[in-house]
Amino acid sequence: MKKFYKRIFITLVAVLVVVTSGVFLASFPKMPEMGPEPSPTGEPAAAEPEEPPMEEADPEPEEPPMASEHFGLWEYACDCAGYCDGWPTEMNPELLERIEALRMACGRPVIITSGVRCEARNEEVGGVSWSFHKKGLAADLYCPGMGVGDLAARAQETGLNILPYYSSGYIHVELPLS
Repeated sequence: MKKFYKRIFITLVAVLVVVTSGVFLASFPKMPEMGPEPSPTGEPAAAEPEEPPMEEADPEPEEPPMASEHFGLWEYACDCAGYCDGWPTEMNPELLERIEALRMACGRPVIITSGVRCEARNEEVGGVSWSFHKKGLAADLYCPGMGVGDLAARAQETGLNILPYYSSGYIHVELPLS
């Protein structure tokens, strides 16, 4: 039995050495190609003309679409695990304006944790069946360094209906029904 364990140990050590060597050798950069080989007549081969390097035009990075001055449209998108394309409905423009006004009133960043939601995402997070998130009329947000009560008061001043979640540290805002 002792020989059996010894063989297993030796085999494992050998596999470890081979794998380690392979990783070590693979980490070396490839050697550059040497110059042209001499022709069979002994004369140096004519060098092929090198093509000038193509200048790659740096494409201008596309600016992500903004919903307002301080918020990107992506911040409002559904964050489900692929049940929808991120936009089961559009955000209401009036809500976007009021959240921007809230951000300006706070004088600091406001973080949107949930904007629009598809049906599946709404169920995942325990949202009510009539959730305004599914209609693009609500968002959940918080403001680092500002208490939930203060943020809720500022949100009300901008004309938003609010549901404060003190224990979770965020507020739910939605447009008032007209």
